[in-house]
Amino acid sequence: TRFMATQEAEIHDGIKEALVKGGAGSTTLVMRSVRNTERVYKNDITTKVQELEHEFPGDFTKIHPYVKGENYRISFQESGDPDSSVWSCGPVMALIDDVQTCDELITTMVADAESALAEAGSMVK
Repeated sequence: TRFMATQEAEIHDGIKEALVKGGAGSTTLVMRSVRNTERVYKNDITTKVQELEHEFPGDFTKIHPYVKGENYRISFQESGDPDSSVWSCGPVMALIDDVQTCDELITTMVADAESALAEAGSMVK
């Protein structure tokens, strides 16, 4: 999920913006009734899928029009509308504050890890 919000990611800026704005409660689970659980961005479409799963448990034909890959592709490649499809993302989106380059992101991740290790090491006697 974090690398989706990088400058190099070939997805529409509207999706990247949704990842930056999203918080800890911005994801939900769908397709549980068909035993293919997926964590996705929470929007009206995912709510509809959950309602259909509750009403018709295990019946993929009822949710297919909402979860098909073409909807995802249109959101990511054409419209950039985060609310027009069901698309995967994780709760880490709550930690995304900006859209960096991959180099900046990796450099920051390494620096943060080194800092955490140094701090943890100072706690061990």
